Amino acid sequence: MLFDLNQVKKNRRRAEKLGKKNFLLHVACKNLEGRVAELGLSLGDVMVLSAKEIDFTELGRELIIKYSDYFNHGLIKKKVDLILNILNLHWSNDPKKDLSNQMDLLKPGGIFMGCLFGADTLNELRDSFFKAELQISGKARPRISPLPEIRDIGNLAQNVGMKRVVADKETITLEYKTVIELLNNLREMGETNSVLERNKVFSRRDVFDLMEKYYYKNYPYDITDKNNNGIRATFEIIYLYGEK
Repeated sequence: MLFDLNQVKKNRRRAEKLGKKNFLLHVACKNLEGRVAELGLSLGDVMVLSAKEIDFTELGRELIIKYSDYFNHGLIKKKVDLILNILNLHWSNDPKKDLSNQMDLLKPGGIFMGCLFGADTLNELRDSFFKAELQISGKARPRISPLPEIRDIGNLAQNVGMKRVVADKETITLEYKTVIELLNNLREMGETNSVLERNKVFSRRDVFDLMEKYYYKNYPYDITDKNNNGIRATFEIIYLYGEK
C-alpha cells in the first residue's frame, strides 16, 4: 500500500470544515459538465463521486444525479448510465481494482468520465523540498504523492475493459505570494501529503527555510503591484472517458 486512506479521509473532512472554495475542483467539474452536455445523450441514472450538487449546477437542471463519497461507492447497488469521478483516483492504492469496481456499477453501454491529478502537479514544490532535504540531511523523504502520467491512465482504462478510451490533460499554473499560501491552499483542498512513508512530524525549520529559498529562486513570478516576487505552482489534471 502506498497511501494512508484514513489520512486522506481526514484531510477531506478538514477541508470541508474549512469551507474554502476549491478552485481546481470547480474547474474540473465545469470541464466535465461541458463534456457531458456535448455528448447530447439521453441519460437516466447518473452518479457523481466526490463532488456536491453545488458543483454541477447546469447538469443538475437536466439530470437526476446521485452524489456519493468516493470511499463509499461500493455500497451502491443500482446500476447507472454515467459515472463522474472527481479528483480521486490519484489516491487509490489499487487503481485497477477501484476503476473496475466502478465500471461494474455501469449499465451495459454506460459511460465513465473522470479526472485526477497528473505527474506534473506540484513539480516545483517537489523539486524544492528534494533539493533542500538532500543538501541538509543527505536523503529526501516523500513530500508529494507520486502521480501518474497520462499514458498510465490510458493503459489502466484499457486494462479494465473500457472501450473508446480517450485521455487528455489540462495544465493550470496558479500564482501565490508565498509558499505558506500554497501549502494552506493544499490544506483547503484536502490534498496534503498522505503517503504512508511520509514524515509525520513538522518539517525542520532549516529544511523548510532552504526549501523556500530554492522555490523563490527557481520558480518565481512577479507580483507587479507590490514590486516583489511570489511563486508559481503547476497543477496537471488528466481527464478520462471510456464506455462499458
